[in-house]
Amino acid sequence: MMKQQTQKEQKQSTEDKIRQMVETDLALQDAMEEAGMEAKTYGIWGPIWKLLKRRDERKLRVLSKKKYILFLIFTGWMGGHRFYAGHYYTGALYLMFFWTLIPFMMTVIDLMQIIPVKADENGNIRF
Repeated sequence: MMKQQTQKEQKQSTEDKIRQMVETDLALQDAMEEAGMEAKTYGIWGPIWKLLKRRDERKLRVLSKKKYILFLIFTGWMGGHRFYAGHYYTGALYLMFFWTLIPFMMTVIDLMQIIPVKADENGNIRF
């Protein structure tokens, strides 16, 4: 009984330490941004923040809807449509895992997302 309590206390203590580290990391990032500095975090959340920041700063590209759908149908299972759209990281993930069914399932989802998108008068979409 006493062992279980100490294990629970240790688990709670570890969770509290992790929570404090994350809060400190977030506070540091906010302070650096307020000071006009580029927030650099080297903790566990650093790569995630960098990817999210890059995604937010990404410019929309003008793509031909027909070409995108053709890339999606014929090379979607290995990420060809992602490379065409300029999403190189997700394209590389598709390519690394093409031997599994995961990129194929994601391709079906991408196809369902792109079909209802309205093209402009030139047949282009912003993606």
